[in-house]
Amino acid sequence: MENYIVNRLPKHLFWDSDLSLLDDVEHYEKIIVRTFERGDLEDIALVMAYYGREICTDVLVNAAYLPERAMIFATNFLNLAADQFRSNQARQYHAL
Repeated sequence: MENYIVNRLPKHLFWDSDLSLLDDVEHYEKIIVRTFERGDLEDIALVMAYYGREICTDVLVNAAYLPERAMIFATNFLNLAADQFRSNQARQYHAL
C-alpha cells in the first residue's frame, strides 16, 4: 500500500520512526502533529489538504503535547483560541 502523505513529506519530520512502518491512516495523529511542529507551510498545506481542516484541528486541539510555537501557529492558522488546546494546560520548560 502506498502511503501518500508519508512519501511526500520530508523524511526529517519523522527522524525517530521507521518510515516503512508509518501509515497514513493508522498514524495520522503523529503525522499531523509532527508536520505542525517541524514542517514548513508547504508541508502543512499538504497535510491539511489530505486530512482536512476538521481532523487536523481535532488532533492539534487534543494533542497531549504541542510545542508553544506550533500552538501559536495553529491558533492563527486555524483561527482558534489558545485555551482550546489541551497542551496549553501544561507549562513549557523553555520559553520562546
